[in-house]
Amino acid sequence: MYQRVKNEIGFEIAGFTSEILEEVMRTKIHEIHDRIIVATANFYSAGILTKDRIILESEEVKTV
Repeated sequence: MYQRVKNEIGFEIAGFTSEILEEVMRTKIHEIHDRIIVATANFYSAGILTKDRIILESEEVKTV
């Protein structure tokens, strides 16, 4: 999967930076993995394609 995403135009592998950590601290979601996903999307002004109920119900990020 990594190789497919790495070589695909329109995708970017995002590192866990201090700026994303700051976004994580502002996120109200309790589960840490969901917090990181939402914070990363917010940092990049991106939406998330998900069926995760917690992320969908949080309304903290645009979802599809």
